[in-house]
Amino acid sequence: MKKQYLYGLVNPFERVAGLDALLWGLAGMVVSTVLCYFSAWHYHGLLHFGPAPNPAWWCYAVEHLVVWLVPAALFYLGGLLLSRSHIRLIDVLGTVAFAQLPLIIMNLFEFLPPMQNLAKMDMNQSPVEMMQQPGFLVGIWLSLVAFVFLIWTLVWMFQALKVSCNLKGYRLGILYCIGVFGGDVICRYLIRLCY
Repeated sequence: MKKQYLYGLVNPFERVAGLDALLWGLAGMVVSTVLCYFSAWHYHGLLHFGPAPNPAWWCYAVEHLVVWLVPAALFYLGGLLLSRSHIRLIDVLGTVAFAQLPLIIMNLFEFLPPMQNLAKMDMNQSPVEMMQQPGFLVGIWLSLVAFVFLIWTLVWMFQALKVSCNLKGYRLGILYCIGVFGGDVICRYLIRLCY
């Protein structure tokens, strides 16, 4: 039983896909957007987070949509090219949205005072001055803990691609790297237009 539970934490897509995954993912995206709005935490890209100059609610919504749709589109198009299986768009959209659920926990960390202080800190200071700021080291440690949930999201995105596009081997690895790293570059460019 424990082994099956742990496997579900690593790969939930053997049980959840399609419309169910999409609905859960969209609900999570709404929660994540609200959390980001109230903590003033922006998604600058798929792998980049922090403060930004536009506090409008629509900016947070656009960021979350871009971070979901860009890798999903890259996975879907790549799956059509590289997979011998029939690829369903709803499976790709659903699993990629569901894979981003751990980011909700990462967003909760941003409400903690050391993380808020870290976000407001002047980055033009010297490292010595930064380390003397109250809560700086605690904020760094909390950032590392929150980073675990980004890793979890990336693991789930790998599993989402593997299951929804029925890929394995070098094709899976290549498309995953293109979707995540290329997707991050595209996301950063598109999100920058909001500022």
